[in-house]
Amino acid sequence: MRRYLPYVLIAVVVLIGAQVLFKKKTTTGPTTATTAVQTISAMNLVGKGEQAYKTAHGRFTSNLADLLQLKPHLANNVATGLTIQIDASTDGHTYLAQVASSVLSLTRAFDDTKVTSQSCVILKSGSGVACPAPVH
Repeated sequence: MRRYLPYVLIAVVVLIGAQVLFKKKTTTGPTTATTAVQTISAMNLVGKGEQAYKTAHGRFTSNLADLLQLKPHLANNVATGLTIQIDASTDGHTYLAQVASSVLSLTRAFDDTKVTSQSCVILKSGSGVACPAPVH
């Protein structure tokens, strides 16, 4: 029995090593590409919501809660970890929106229906992560 002990130990080490080397790595949560798409989609929803709010009330809003009534899908984006910040001017004719995730940070400023300024910063690069085309 003692003469087989080294072979048994080597076999155990080889089996454990094989499991570690060939173990499939799994990730949980959305991919960077999915998160980037969600971030861009949320910015588009904010824009559509602000336009709908202005049509109904004659001014833009600084309150995300006002937009959630018009665009309920925004609640899903907030629940998945996106940060959405909105600031409207005192006269309500311009607003600034920022949507950020762990992958992208998007900022757009609007004057009525016209985009006056926009920026995009890639925070975490990956396959399928890109800034959206400029909106005019």
